Amino acid sequence: MVKKLNIAFIWHFHQPVYQENYSEDFLMPWVRLHVTKDYYDMLWRIEGFKNIRLNFNISPILIESVERYLKGAHDVHSRLLISDIDALNNEDKNFILQHFFDANYTNMILKRPYYASLYNKRYSRENISTDAFSAQEYADIMANFTLCWIDRKFVELFPKLKSLFEKEKNYTLEDRREIFNIQLEIFKKIPDLYKKFQKQNRIEISTNPFYHPVLPLLLDIREDKYQYCENLPEQCSLMAEDAYEQAKNSLDKCESFFGKRPKGMWLPEQCISQKAVDLLSKLGIKWTVADEGILANSIHKEFTRDFEGNLEDPYDLCSNYKLNDGSKTNIIFADSFFANLVGFGYGNYEGEIAANDFYEKIKTIQNKLENSPKEEHLLTIAMDGENCWESYENDGDVFLNTLYSLIENDSSLETVLVSEFLEKSEPTELKNLASGSWINRNFDLWIGEPTKNVAWLYLNETRNTLEEAKTKLLNNAKNSKAKKAAEEIIEKAKQEIFIAEGSDWFWWYGEPNESGNDHIFDYLFRAHLKNVYKVLGEPHPNYLDIPLISVVGKPVREPKNCITPVIDGSFNENIDNWADAGYIFLPDSPTFSVGKAIKGIYYGNDDTNIYFKFEINKKNITNTKHFLRNQIFLYFRNESQNILSPVRTISKNENIFPIIENQFTHEIKFSFNENEMMPLGLAKSTFGGLWISQLLKKVNHAYKDTIEVAISFEDLGVNSGETIEFCIIAATNGILNEVYPQDILLSLTR
Repeated sequence: MVKKLNIAFIWHFHQPVYQENYSEDFLMPWVRLHVTKDYYDMLWRIEGFKNIRLNFNISPILIESVERYLKGAHDVHSRLLISDIDALNNEDKNFILQHFFDANYTNMILKRPYYASLYNKRYSRENISTDAFSAQEYADIMANFTLCWIDRKFVELFPKLKSLFEKEKNYTLEDRREIFNIQLEIFKKIPDLYKKFQKQNRIEISTNPFYHPVLPLLLDIREDKYQYCENLPEQCSLMAEDAYEQAKNSLDKCESFFGKRPKGMWLPEQCISQKAVDLLSKLGIKWTVADEGILANSIHKEFTRDFEGNLEDPYDLCSNYKLNDGSKTNIIFADSFFANLVGFGYGNYEGEIAANDFYEKIKTIQNKLENSPKEEHLLTIAMDGENCWESYENDGDVFLNTLYSLIENDSSLETVLVSEFLEKSEPTELKNLASGSWINRNFDLWIGEPTKNVAWLYLNETRNTLEEAKTKLLNNAKNSKAKKAAEEIIEKAKQEIFIAEGSDWFWWYGEPNESGNDHIFDYLFRAHLKNVYKVLGEPHPNYLDIPLISVVGKPVREPKNCITPVIDGSFNENIDNWADAGYIFLPDSPTFSVGKAIKGIYYGNDDTNIYFKFEINKKNITNTKHFLRNQIFLYFRNESQNILSPVRTISKNENIFPIIENQFTHEIKFSFNENEMMPLGLAKSTFGGLWISQLLKKVNHAYKDTIEVAISFEDLGVNSGETIEFCIIAATNGILNEVYPQDILLSLTR
């Protein structure tokens, strides 16, 4: 008889704060759209599977946002949706053309042919005029956009949706208001549905610290070593206090909304540390979840996989753990391979094929545990439960239904609630817990990059201002009424600090992430810091009026002096004289399928050459036997030459980096893979925006641990005392991946 395998599915639901303040509209529609596409049907789906039990981690911010919509809140999109078309001004129309096509083209837009024709018309020209669309077309764009974000399963609950789905064009104001009203009805059903399944013991609801902060960084901002620490504040005990309060408040909120206090807590971004687990233990939290990479670092054992991604030995990963310091909190570790398959891999496959592949991988793990000395094992599959389904046909319906059916009909597999499993499983003692997150086992996506660090500095300064004001307010309160008023002001200001402590702001700041709406995230982060001063009745610092994204892509450090390094491809900074070079730090990408091949760039010059050293992230290099696909383009602009040509890489999406709109005089290009590098090629701009190949007369390069290049100023036509501007493009087969920097050209003077 096959040994039973327990499976814990943990679906994580989270959206950041999209309001500048509670009286204003949401600046983005994602809470409303995901409610009607994911949050309800992800649970509703298991009505037909009596033995499937699921775990849902629900962010308190999301709960608050749902409550606000139920009380009449709107977002900018919904205001327009229910507005009379004749009342739209040109700014409104521009907004519609810019934002009402934010949906997966293949699985959402293309499924509605008339909407797809409007999409094609919209992008037929780069700068299309608002006059190109009729009033009715604006109405149809908004109606179709909203409908493609509503799961078709809701026709069962709202029969009127059927005719609205089928209509596709000529939507009236009444139609659009009906669509919005149906969305609100779905909102109303959310609390009761979750309470129902919770009462039936079909689901377990966990939560996370209230405004989704990176808890280890609040508890100890220098928890880890970062490559770049300039501007980082010293440890702030005030933020450590906030960490406790945010965690406790989330438990209170969840209990109030769902009627039951959570036993589990998801640490935002699966960022974990010893201090974070200690805090959870003090709060009586029974369990938390972390990534497999953290377990690997903690027990000093890498989890080896075969060419299909299957673990060679799943035993350690399928155990639950407790720290050996008396901690009350169990730690389970998620198999990240499954999360990556769902999040990034299966979307382009037929649902049944993907589900069967997923099931077979589960069975492979089960078979490898057959000789384990333990009777109970837990395969933890923890992942985002909202954003990936856009890439699946029919919102992942076929994939999830097939997967749940396969598991339910297999008596040797059992989906479990985490807390119930832990009651029957003895934890393994964990002597050490490494710090880190689900991405690269570190905190680089939230700290240690120039723009992110400035954001932390602003937050710390504002938090200190609040503490100083708190002391004054309470000291000046002469009676109980005045004290109560002072406490209300302090509490209101503190909530704004809590919001600004959220992980989302730091995630989108700086390298390497880009949302397409970074300016909105930047605006909201600074707005909430300014709100602190507003609540306190104090003027806010002028620097909070300046967008932080204006410093995106700046070097971590500028060149300090001239350099003349040895070009040998060595990584030894002690002997190769790169210490005075400029440096650009590039943390790896969170999307594993498109990780960066370059993780750092040194640059500098002497009187003869300009020098580059590229730190290579070899695990992200694309390798082929016959040709080298990984490319680096160096584009230079010599101030003494006026014949310019555009860059020759092709952009793979609509995110246009401002810097590539420049034109240049010289192009250096080379290709490489994990072990070899092609010689450098030089092209010079010529008339008509074209390029002509040139012979590189004086060049030196080496590739060993790093790629190092020396290019002569003579080849670039740079005279003594002249300044040359440049940027660096990483590409794959001519398709642009990244630009460094993103906004302002670098420069060096010979």
